[in-house]
Amino acid sequence: MRGTRASQRLSRALASAISIALASLAFAPRSSAQDAPLQGFDAYVAEALKAWQVPGCAVAVVKDDRVVLAQGYGVRTAGKSDPVGPETLFAIASNSKAFTATAIAMLVAEGKLGWNDLVTERWPGFRMMDWEATRRMKVIDLLCHRSGLGTWAGDLMWFGSKLTRAEVVERIRYVPPAFDYGTGYGYSNLMFVVAGELIPRVDGRSWEQFLLERLFQPLGMTRTNTSVASLAGDPDVATPHTLVRGPLEQVPYLDVSNSGPAGAINSCAKDLASWLRFQLAEGRVDGQKLVPASAIEMLRIPQNLRVVSPFARSLNPSTHLAAYALGFEVADYQGRLKVEHTGGLNGMYSIVALIPEAELGVAVVTNLDEHDLTHALALHVIDAYLGVPAQDWSQRYLKAKRGQNAERAAAARRGVSKRVPNTRPSHEPKDYTGTFANQLYGEAVVAIEGDKMTLRLSQHANTGVLSHWHYDVFLATWDDVVWHESAVRFETDIEGRIGALSLKIRPEWIDPLEYRFERN
Repeated sequence: MRGTRASQRLSRALASAISIALASLAFAPRSSAQDAPLQGFDAYVAEALKAWQVPGCAVAVVKDDRVVLAQGYGVRTAGKSDPVGPETLFAIASNSKAFTATAIAMLVAEGKLGWNDLVTERWPGFRMMDWEATRRMKVIDLLCHRSGLGTWAGDLMWFGSKLTRAEVVERIRYVPPAFDYGTGYGYSNLMFVVAGELIPRVDGRSWEQFLLERLFQPLGMTRTNTSVASLAGDPDVATPHTLVRGPLEQVPYLDVSNSGPAGAINSCAKDLASWLRFQLAEGRVDGQKLVPASAIEMLRIPQNLRVVSPFARSLNPSTHLAAYALGFEVADYQGRLKVEHTGGLNGMYSIVALIPEAELGVAVVTNLDEHDLTHALALHVIDAYLGVPAQDWSQRYLKAKRGQNAERAAAARRGVSKRVPNTRPSHEPKDYTGTFANQLYGEAVVAIEGDKMTLRLSQHANTGVLSHWHYDVFLATWDDVVWHESAVRFETDIEGRIGALSLKIRPEWIDPLEYRFERN
């Protein structure tokens, strides 16, 4: 949204809640939840893991600059006994965004960048489809989701694809906008990739090297890394799991190096405790100032107002206002500022939450995707330390999740009921085969292999088996568990040939755009 008096008042009100007092420095993680507010927490987590079918998780809690908990629960891999520990690595996905935003804040503090610098001044080759967005895009816009792109738009380009980071950024110019630049909210991973790629252009170091030298090493985050390749040979790594097809099953780690600044970091409870301390101490660690407090404060100032959905308000009536800041979301909670972010990738989900006024931070990482246990555990800890009446957040979120699942199942049944029976394709199977092209993505190849018709997309290794649905619509069942299924609609051109196909890939998880491929 554009600036209004209401949003300016919100910015001042939330920003004024950020200042905290530095407490005595101590790092003393417990082997179990022993602090008085956390009595019974271990048992609560164990019960919640079972209820949510989450194999394992790790939790870090920081209070008054002291690590009161850095512990693992459950197992690294379902069906095995290897326990999750404080150094077990998990993908933290979009919780990487706060690291990228902090890196940019450090460069701004050093005068190498300005928040209001035009992106094209620092990167003349940067292009969006919307020329106004290209011309007016500022550094700060990249980090608060007001680029004009829709939520997750274009993410299929990088989501486990063969494209390099440079190729992903180059193709952003082909992603259609959802609204005018600066006028709405669209959660854009692509803009964080651009932000990360500004770092070498002004500092000389890659995003990966900058984070290693300026954040990971000074904070003692010795286990944290920025790629799936770094996990090879490490014996203490959690296995990703999903329930997308019903039963719990393992999935491979998703290599997202090509979108690293948006979500490629892997970390553990021990290291995330250090990250919480750093954020709560406003840029200091063990007395050393890594970045001015004003830079950390900037990350918490609301930039893009968000609607508190009826679903969110029903779960948490104490939240009235919410916004995206820079790499973090901010909202009021129990009369205090809550700074948080979530992160999800195939088989993994996480949350980082801060209550700066209370000098309280919590991080939860899990080895299952698409669930709300992370929120439940974070709120359980926050409520315990704030002294507000206890709620069974796990059961509240679980009830809501079951309701959502029921709605999705009903929607799926409605979709099946709309299938028109006793129809035939308009052409013979061989007429659907061939190579089709899309400017943003690349190519789609339809082939007949034995008695099956298959679909392959050029930038991914996945194969979909096509089965007739009705008329010229086919259902692609992918060999990638997370991709699951896609409706593929074929079109007849003016000459009567199959001239194009259109499809979406898991719009509720991967990319909402419909990709139209035209025959070469």
